[in-house]
Amino acid sequence: MTQAPEEFDFAKIRWIYFGLMIGMFTSSISQTIVSPAIPRIIADLGGVEYYSWLSTIVMLVMTIVTPISGKLADMFGRKRFYALGLIIFMLGNVLSGIAQSFTWLVAARAVQGMGMGILMPLSQTILGDIIPPRQRGKYAGYMGALMGASQVAGPLIGGFITDVSTWRWLFYVNLPVGFLALFLVVRFMNIPELDIPRRVDHAGIATMTIGVSAGLLGISLGGTRGWLDPLVLVLLGVGVVFLVAFVLVERRAPEPIVPLSLFRNSIFTWSVIAGSLMNMALMMLIIYTPVYAQGVLGVSATASGAILIPMNVGLFAMGIVIGNLTTRTGRYKSFAVAGVVLMTIASVLLLRLDARSTPLELTLYTTLMGLGVGMSFQIYTLTVQNAVQRRDLGPATSSLQFFRSIANTMGTAIAGTLMTSQLVTSMKWRMTPEAIRDTPAGGLDPNAVLNPAAMQGLPEAVALVLRLSLADAMQAIYAVLPWLSLAVLATTLAIRAIPLRDSFTPDEPAHSTSLSVADPSMLTLSPEEHHARNKERMVAAHLVLLADQVDRPENEILRAALAEFGGGDLERGRQLLRSTSTMLLAEDPAVIDEHESFAVELSKRGQPQKMLSDGLTARLHRVAERVAEQAEQAPSENPTRPRIGLVDGLDAQALQRAMWMLDSALVADFASRRWAGETEPEG
Repeated sequence: MTQAPEEFDFAKIRWIYFGLMIGMFTSSISQTIVSPAIPRIIADLGGVEYYSWLSTIVMLVMTIVTPISGKLADMFGRKRFYALGLIIFMLGNVLSGIAQSFTWLVAARAVQGMGMGILMPLSQTILGDIIPPRQRGKYAGYMGALMGASQVAGPLIGGFITDVSTWRWLFYVNLPVGFLALFLVVRFMNIPELDIPRRVDHAGIATMTIGVSAGLLGISLGGTRGWLDPLVLVLLGVGVVFLVAFVLVERRAPEPIVPLSLFRNSIFTWSVIAGSLMNMALMMLIIYTPVYAQGVLGVSATASGAILIPMNVGLFAMGIVIGNLTTRTGRYKSFAVAGVVLMTIASVLLLRLDARSTPLELTLYTTLMGLGVGMSFQIYTLTVQNAVQRRDLGPATSSLQFFRSIANTMGTAIAGTLMTSQLVTSMKWRMTPEAIRDTPAGGLDPNAVLNPAAMQGLPEAVALVLRLSLADAMQAIYAVLPWLSLAVLATTLAIRAIPLRDSFTPDEPAHSTSLSVADPSMLTLSPEEHHARNKERMVAAHLVLLADQVDRPENEILRAALAEFGGGDLERGRQLLRSTSTMLLAEDPAVIDEHESFAVELSKRGQPQKMLSDGLTARLHRVAERVAEQAEQAPSENPTRPRIGLVDGLDAQALQRAMWMLDSALVADFASRRWAGETEPEG
């Protein structure tokens, strides 16, 4: 059953972890390092009308590849796939650096996105392979901090390189770091591979790719072209049809890309919902706060970016702090809840912002939001990995990243729709007679509010209307954040906290020690596993019979011991026995999920050397002495040392196994009488 905790030795895996960190950093920074150079790229290659595709294509391809890479890596080896991701990513960098046209560059960025879609989720999955859940919070916090640092450093490094050299070096600069990560992974990564049939879900990949691509494109264009645009409606319709087909395909697939059985696990389901809603709120804030800072507060583009730096610093710094606290205390849900409460407070404070607010107020409120999100952001990944079997670690982690990526796109599109519609509406009712009189002959262009030169050329009354209207539009966006925060809080509270394991063996599940999996029909047991499973069932029968014996008044010592196991509550102690038995016998993932926390609690009761109180232990010793007095050869008055461990040839574990077998035979007798009406199995 549950293993005794082992001391975690980070020295054994430090080079693997370092390779994961730099691989994650180089892929993460590529999302933001290009943004300062876009004007130079447009000047060299053209394509001003499609400039947004330099970022959009990366996010789109990443979203599609993320769940596919998670499953295929489980089949063909996570080490091989991570190395493949690094190679594809570096190839995309080379192709981007030598691009001769804007179309070429967009295609090369798609190759980059493919590599990033492999690296980002696999970094989290492999972290779950090499570091036990109890210690994982600390190292996941460091990894999250590095991702946050890349978001801050990306624009700064990109701007510097663009100023002192050419934009092409934005892509070449990642190559040495990528080769170093590849060397470390190939040289030091040695993680056990999963024995999963290599049956690629081609139908699932095809339907998901078409459905997600069409759906995300429709959502992205809906925020700019309008949701009733014919192209948007066609894309959304195609997306819905193929995503429904994807669900139907996945229900029948032997090795699905996104195992729908994961959603039977309430911890996974609530974590995915909470993490996705948090991403949606965070993306709305990050993308549109610079718009408010520039258009309403009148700060420069550089200053608007600097306003978000404290938020990002707070986000990744808090991730480190909470990660260390999680490792030290073994608690994680309370930190997540506290972070979401802080996030909710910050989102309410953002409603105070208007045209008269100051950059300092905006910085304070967004920093508070960053601190709250930083307390919770990495917890959802840890929670998911702690709640699933090892064979589901890759799909579960990549599925979480997949839904978060979709939430990013949805958050951006929803905020864009709100801003556009509210800006136009506010411009109509905020027009004063003076502004109407001074409006240019060609009409008022809403885009002028984000063009400092155009704003300076407008009459003061007209410029004021634009600023106030943009403030109203941003209020509409900020008004969504408290509701999203409350939804995140509700779903986070719904997550059932289960203990974080201190250690695991390479072939052991990430949390549960039961051999049952999310979809038992897909599991083929070896003879050894059949034997282990039967032993589990005998343990379950033993626990049921023990629980039955509690009702007998003559079993006074058993009642006292079980009451202590239940923390002074006899019924609680009996519940530990019955729930553990139910979990060990169950094949339904929902039943396992419901009872496994009791089994973990019971196993922890058996870990300390001193399990019972001094008084009850003394009673057991007195019984043992009376048993010795009734033996044919009574012991001498002189005490003797324990035999086990001193007698040559006496194997303590083998002796315990022999006792276990005889104990099992006795339990089988009891069980046969208890269930006398049932037919006993033959053989």
